[in-house]
Amino acid sequence: MTGFHADPDALDALARQLADTAGEYAAAVPESDVGDLGPPAVSGALAALASEWAGRIRVVHDEFAASADRVRAAAKAYRTTDAAATDELGRTDG
Repeated sequence: MTGFHADPDALDALARQLADTAGEYAAAVPESDVGDLGPPAVSGALAALASEWAGRIRVVHDEFAASADRVRAAAKAYRTTDAAATDELGRTDG
């Protein structure tokens, strides 16, 4: 025994937190239309800034969402492995 222990329920909870955080980032993406804020140069600069930040926020959102998927997959893999080990022990125990 290695002493390693995985808690699939804790992994599921972490996946939910990561997914919630991804949702918060998705909601934080600024609107691309900043409206008329004066001279075209000012509006254009603010629109470019908003677009750049929206892209960065989307990248962070995507990373959190992908992490949630990977953690969820790990929890499933641990459950599957535990179930297979339990089945195997049940067959050899009798």
